[in-house]
Amino acid sequence: MENSKKKSSSKKMIFAIVGGGVVALCLCLVVIVIISPTNPFTPAVDEQPQKPIPVISPTMPATEIKSSRCIPASKEQLEAIRAGIKDIAESNDIKSGWAVKSNDFEKVWFVAVKIYGPGMENGTGPGLWAISGDINNPGMILAVDGFAKEFSSYPDASKTDAAITPTDDGAKDALLCVSND
Repeated sequence: MENSKKKSSSKKMIFAIVGGGVVALCLCLVVIVIISPTNPFTPAVDEQPQKPIPVISPTMPATEIKSSRCIPASKEQLEAIRAGIKDIAESNDIKSGWAVKSNDFEKVWFVAVKIYGPGMENGTGPGLWAISGDINNPGMILAVDGFAKEFSSYPDASKTDAAITPTDDGAKDALLCVSND
């Protein structure tokens, strides 16, 4: 009987030693994985964090995006807009602007500019105009948004047969580009 108790005790001791060894081995593996430089859960030291890809949403400020469709407005387009602005207030002026060819109309450019004058030293707006013709040979000029209607003498684009509005193709692009200046 004593011999069988010794065997039973020996077996328990072997199981305890082997079990403890297995637990110790598992703990070692966990520690190695956690501190390992190849651990998929920790970035490598020389990796740069990836920047998120911007998603355009209705709540994103205009300064965070800029259309690749914009080109600098021509001298002729700017002079035509300037003349309409000076008709309302001789002291107001513009410096530069952005133009986008609309895909909704055969020959319409949307041109957006900031307006400068007394009390508007940093520019206000931008205002948006629709200009027919070629970029260097502007034709009819229409005021599209509230700033263009308020600060220039050009007719309201929405009240013409073309019914041009700020939702037409190219309008928002021009506004975004001038907002980033």
